[in-house]
Amino acid sequence: MLHAHYRTLLPLGLVLALAACGGGTPAPTPSPSLVPTATITSGQVESGTVGDPQPTTVTIAGTNLQGATVDFGGEGAGTNLTVNAAGTLLTVTAPPNLPGRRPVIVSTPNGKVNAGVFTYLQPSPRPIVYLLTATPTSGPAAGGTTVTLTFDGDLFYNPADPPEFTLPDVYFGTVKATGVTAPVVRPGEPDGYTITATAPAGTGFVDITIKCPVASCYTFSTTNSVPFQYVP
Repeated sequence: MLHAHYRTLLPLGLVLALAACGGGTPAPTPSPSLVPTATITSGQVESGTVGDPQPTTVTIAGTNLQGATVDFGGEGAGTNLTVNAAGTLLTVTAPPNLPGRRPVIVSTPNGKVNAGVFTYLQPSPRPIVYLLTATPTSGPAAGGTTVTLTFDGDLFYNPADPPEFTLPDVYFGTVKATGVTAPVVRPGEPDGYTITATAPAGTGFVDITIKCPVASCYTFSTTNSVPFQYVP
């Protein structure tokens, strides 16, 4: 505690800074009103052709997008990013990447959100599996939410998958989920699958990832994730 006569000798800004630091109080949780929302409104598919893909501008509408960064499937950040002053409109150039679909994850200092799916021009089959969406995108801190996960790529394409490989492991942050169900092919999408998993307990925003439970499996992207928010 600063004595009164010392306070009169210090600049007000320094006094306030010292007072704020004294006790190591953690930063407050961002207000729900500041958590971003985001939806792709144009540029969902890469321009050009399979043999000659072109740089593609993706437009995202939402709220609280100030200070945003954009990631395409964990394998490349968008470039030429602009956000309007109101934080309601964002444009970004998709980075070059391997064929297939990727989640477009928008992150701000107050949270992160999956804005949708971007499609790189693609032959089939697609041997690398990418997680695309989680539904619902939030649940209680106590856990127990059944979350449906969609992912892209042929889960059985890799001939090196050993016989004991049955279900992918699902993680919410660093905690392994329970109740993972067998992959189901999405109607009309022979290379698209869904699984469900039961969310463990947690707090704040976490990244959901899927991993192969055996060392010799290499079909899953190791950097790809989608966000999930725990709410009080």
